[in-house]
Amino acid sequence: HRGPGMAGAALATFAAGNVCAVIPSGRLSDRTGRRPLLIIGLAVAGVSTAVVGLASSVPLFLVGAFVAGAASGVFSSPQQAAVADIIGSMARGGTAVAMFQMMSDFGSIIGSFGVGQIAQHLSFGWAFALSGLILLIASVGWTFAPETRDAAPLEHTPARPLGPEAAGELP
Repeated sequence: HRGPGMAGAALATFAAGNVCAVIPSGRLSDRTGRRPLLIIGLAVAGVSTAVVGLASSVPLFLVGAFVAGAASGVFSSPQQAAVADIIGSMARGGTAVAMFQMMSDFGSIIGSFGVGQIAQHLSFGWAFALSGLILLIASVGWTFAPETRDAAPLEHTPARPLGPEAAGELP
């Protein structure tokens, strides 16, 4: 009941959380594997999404949105990497990746429509709670899935200079 400004604040807060986690998550998944980050990210996203729907105050709502965004950043890079691990060199012309993206888009459209119907007929709280439950179910599913990254963990990469000094262009 706060208007479109609060919706914009929530989306911006979610996006800020996502940005904070997505790049470190990708690096970490290359070092430790995909599965742990997928399980943790999906579980935290599920709980925090439900918290957003049940929030009774603006600060709790915004904290829940930030945590949900960060958690989605934690699982999005490893999820894409897992798809690449599974497809590997078998991909021909990007057909498998295109199919993954189309199914992801299809799920986004159908999911948004379904959640909108739940919000309209029941409440936004129920819509967020159901979305959180779906994320929790996905995290449970990943606990039974094998690790897709079959290479040994990467060694630490030492820091090195960037810019012109890295190429020896400066005296």
